[in-house]
Amino acid sequence: MSAYIKVKLKGKLRQKFVHILDNSKKSIIVASLIGAVLPLCSASGVPVANVMNSKGTNLGITMSFIVSASSITPLGVMLTYSLLGYEIAVMQICASLVLACSLGIIFYNDKIPFYFEEYDVKSEETFLKVLYKQMKNLMPAITIGFLISGFMMYFIPKDIILYALSNNVMMYFYASVARIFIFLCPNAMIPLISSVAINGVPKGLILSFLISAPSIGLPMISAMLKVYGKKIALKYVFGVIILGGIIGILVDIIL
Repeated sequence: MSAYIKVKLKGKLRQKFVHILDNSKKSIIVASLIGAVLPLCSASGVPVANVMNSKGTNLGITMSFIVSASSITPLGVMLTYSLLGYEIAVMQICASLVLACSLGIIFYNDKIPFYFEEYDVKSEETFLKVLYKQMKNLMPAITIGFLISGFMMYFIPKDIILYALSNNVMMYFYASVARIFIFLCPNAMIPLISSVAINGVPKGLILSFLISAPSIGLPMISAMLKVYGKKIALKYVFGVIILGGIIGILVDIIL
């Protein structure tokens, strides 16, 4: 999809896209909504964000897009609804949009890495050529992320991670950190969450994990490091963990 957008996003279509995402703060909300409806998940949103940045889109806007694209998917929402109920599913969507917009505001004044500023697709480049370049640049980093997370999960049993999800304020943040080393697709973690949801785990803690877990993970972090560099990648990870934890705590305080 990112290769297709890179090839097609030019001329009048590019002008229309730039008009929609005009780099104002309201575009953070628009980008979050766009990310929520596109058929993307986890690290696959990073190449699309890469394209958006190469076309001059503000970094805060693309960060909000990455979060919403990974944390809100039709399949994920359906699984949440079927296993955790209507209330949690609706709260997941709303909280994910809040997380995406909040992170977008944090990154709004950050400068895009230099190599985005003059990078563009040559007019003669085809979809397959662009796809090959993106696969060549990003897939090694994403693959390494999957291998490392799988290796870590071999030594960290799921039972220990589930046991850690106790009623403790710091657990709202630790739950997101644990996600980095879980070698599971975000949607595959929803049944895992449902197995502890009936044992008195606070809704806010469950929600914190639901909205932040899809947005971080070693494959995602590897792709972020490759595209944006260490400083932005670390700021993104810590931003998701801290904001996700705060949102979860506020949900439990309010409810």
